Amino acid sequence: MKNILVADNRPELLATLEPILKHWGYRVLSTSKADQVMPFIKESSPSLLIMGEAFFAAKDLSLDEKTTKSIKAGELLTIALKQEGAEKSEITPNSIIAVPFELFDLFAFIQRQVENHPRQNLRLRLKLPGMYSAGDDEFILADVLSLSMQGLFFKATSKLLKGDPITVVFPLFGQCKEIEVKASVLYTVQPETENNFFQGFGVGFDDITEEHAEQLQIYIREHFLREVSASNDGVGNFTTGQLQS
Repeated sequence: MKNILVADNRPELLATLEPILKHWGYRVLSTSKADQVMPFIKESSPSLLIMGEAFFAAKDLSLDEKTTKSIKAGELLTIALKQEGAEKSEITPNSIIAVPFELFDLFAFIQRQVENHPRQNLRLRLKLPGMYSAGDDEFILADVLSLSMQGLFFKATSKLLKGDPITVVFPLFGQCKEIEVKASVLYTVQPETENNFFQGFGVGFDDITEEHAEQLQIYIREHFLREVSASNDGVGNFTTGQLQS
């Protein structure tokens, strides 16, 4: 598990970022005090340091010479959280995240910075009733087990092959919406002993309308934030507004 250190003097931003990063599988240390940054670096040896711009010039930041050299050399990846009125610092971060930030952009950004094989898509694990058709008028019922802006995974018994064109239909609970979209089979999972005879296939969306894409983005964002809230006791419900503040 990779460590990320988040330091910022905006409590609402810390309260939003920390549980989101944890939900993505990172060990997160967070602080609102500049003088705690150096002790936390020594304690956790983070793969990534995310700090508010004001902290870079803070007098009580007190980074030691080794850490400063590591940041300047790009060995310790450092990201600044945009902050109005922040003083300039001798330390230049590798990148800057605009605040407000957007959930999907943040996911792709963190993946690019930290992972050797970054994922581009924020994918939900869930269970939705769905349907697919392989070209005729007959639709087959199947459970949707994961969903992203680019595709989904059906748990189903099927003779479909990689590259086969299909039509998929699935609901967006809470929005009273149903999405129908053309797709292609990207891969299949065969019922083998090592996967407990689990069977299904992943598809990529070929042609999704702008309206459906917007509805899907809202659904994924809201579902993800509810999931994060539910798994973090003491953390209030997230809203899109919190991500934009």
